[in-house]
Amino acid sequence: MNKNIIKVAGLALAAAFALSARADVAIHQNVSVYGYAAGSVQYTKPDKGNSDTEMDLDAAKIGLAFNFAPVTAKISVYSDAGAKDLYVLEANATYDIGNGFSITGGRFQSWIGYEAFDIPNCNFITYGTDEMGWIIPNFHEGIRFDYALDKMSFGVAVVNSVYNIEGGYRGDGSLSDGYGVEGHFGYNDGALSIGATLAYQNTRDDAPSYNPTLWGDTYIADVWAQYVINNKTTIGAELFYSKSRENSSVNVEDYYGLVMVKQQFTEKLSLAGRVSMGQEKIKLGASGKGQFWKVSAQPSYAVTQNLSVGAEVSYTKYEKLAKDLYGKSKWFAGVQAVFKF
Repeated sequence: MNKNIIKVAGLALAAAFALSARADVAIHQNVSVYGYAAGSVQYTKPDKGNSDTEMDLDAAKIGLAFNFAPVTAKISVYSDAGAKDLYVLEANATYDIGNGFSITGGRFQSWIGYEAFDIPNCNFITYGTDEMGWIIPNFHEGIRFDYALDKMSFGVAVVNSVYNIEGGYRGDGSLSDGYGVEGHFGYNDGALSIGATLAYQNTRDDAPSYNPTLWGDTYIADVWAQYVINNKTTIGAELFYSKSRENSSVNVEDYYGLVMVKQQFTEKLSLAGRVSMGQEKIKLGASGKGQFWKVSAQPSYAVTQNLSVGAEVSYTKYEKLAKDLYGKSKWFAGVQAVFKF
């Protein structure tokens, strides 16, 4: 299985090289291919424990987009770090009802989160959430309703679970153990972008193991904003809050936020900086709290339209319960190459 997965990743890399000089990747007037492959060398030095150096595939993705208006569809496969498993990500179809209304069914990405899931759209090798990465869901299954009005967009999704099953890129595949709902507002005028999402997940006692493990009802709120100045300076910020509760004596609260600035010096060279922090408050009999803050910097260089290289250095400081789990601090350094098509 692993050999086959590595072959898929290799095909994605080969396709990226082959298409690097092409702007049009349509394979039919109604069908196009998209995807990327990314690999890196990473060094991590925690305060406690040994340092670790890795050189591996970070992710590879290849997909097909179909356009048979008023119906469009996407299907893609994805291999994560180390090419150990193969996942289906997008697997959905959208019907354009008209007058700004559309309906989507299948597997699609959550609206929650500012930092992109797909590596080519990221400004850093690592996420600002650090060890709290599980608070941002990725893909789930359900039905989504969208309405676009000038620069604004509105959406509601009913899904099998807001969060993903542990170690996966999908929902839990069942409504008998609970369900999820997301409501979204978006605004984009070219320079200013805003995203705001409210979500609710109902998790019953016999639910599978989520990442995180959720108790009873979970309420999520996420808002982010981005402003681009003269197409050269990008400023972004995000605030996230969630609360899971079973009863008055058993609950978990998560807080997270980031501020990011990216400066485009030339058409090819850019530098991004980020400060992020998070806190988890646990009330389970006795109460506890863990928190962190993280500072990251990454210069990036676009070798071609389809090939870029970035180098990140970041420092994370852990406090309270988080310090007991991860040590006082952690240094990270990495270089990543990304091919997209």
